[in-house]
Formats: sequence, C-alpha cells, structure tokens
Amino acid sequence: MTELKIGKKTYKIEFGYNSFCDTDLMERTSELISLFDEENVTSDKDVAGLKKIKDLFVCVRELLYVGFKKHNAVMNVQEVGDLLDQYKKEEKDGEKHGLFDLFAQLSEELLSEGFLADILETAGETAETEVVK
Repeated sequence: MTELKIGKKTYKIEFGYNSFCDTDLMERTSELISLFDEENVTSDKDVAGLKKIKDLFVCVRELLYVGFKKHNAVMNVQEVGDLLDQYKKEEKDGEKHGLFDLFAQLSEELLSEGFLADILETAGETAETEVVK
C-alpha cells in the first residue's frame, strides 16, 4: 500500500483482487510504461502523440480511483480529477507532483505490491526452473 497526501488529507492507495478482476488497468498500465522505455521510442512523434498523453491522464485518474476505493470515500473519477488538480497546485520545493512521477508510483504499486507481485514472482521462478531443466 502507498499513500498520497493532498491538502490536509492522506489517501491510501491499494490495488486489491477486485482491481484486477473489474478493470483492464494492468494491461493499459503495461502499455503506457513503454513510453518510458527508450528502446521503444523511434521518433519524437511517438512520444509527443496527444493520444498517448491523454491515455496517460485517463489511466492515472482511473488508477487512483480504483486504488482509493478500498480505504477512501471517493465518489467518482471526476472527483479524483479534481484531487489531481489540487495535488498539482500543491507542488513545492523539490516535490515532484508531475503526471509521469505519479504514474510511475502508481504503476509500481499496481505491478509490484500485494498478491499480484506474489503471482508474478512465482511465475518467474517457475519459468527459471523450467529453463534450468
């Protein structure tokens, strides 16, 4: 679980079982992570594509909405968008409140914490064992 402080409130973010069953966020997040991979960037046009940027905005808002559900009273994705506006305005000395930084934090939580991390680790160990045989 990770936390995000907005205003005077600290929001807990946790992606549980229902996060994976009820959304396609894992697949969408994996696709957007490729924006950070220099090997996948073949031209400036690839990075600057407005569709990818919009996808990133939408994905961050939905990641927060789903991650908030378990511990926070957030009514809808529009409310999360308003919280993101507030979060960006609160950026201060040395704090990074940019979209890419937040996406990196959320995708790390989504893909590396909780039961999914255990599943991925077990799958990786199984694959390594098969290669050794």
